[in-house]
Amino acid sequence: MAQSVMQKIQELSEERERLVAREGIHHAGEEDRARLERIDHDLRVLWDLRRRELAGEQIRLDEDYYDSYTRYTDADDPPGR
Repeated sequence: MAQSVMQKIQELSEERERLVAREGIHHAGEEDRARLERIDHDLRVLWDLRRRELAGEQIRLDEDYYDSYTRYTDADDPPGR
């Protein structure tokens, strides 16, 4: 069975809490900070998927999340431009 959107949100939220706690006691390294940045991005995407799911859209993480969303910075052109 595929993992649900809420399960993935919960999993990433718990990991984020652990990383923030490490950062709070000054034990986080550059790898932790990079992971925290990625988690924050992933959570924004997942909450968007959750809203779509609540609106009645069929959501599958393996198709809608992992394959369709990429990150870009302000310096990059948005996808499709």
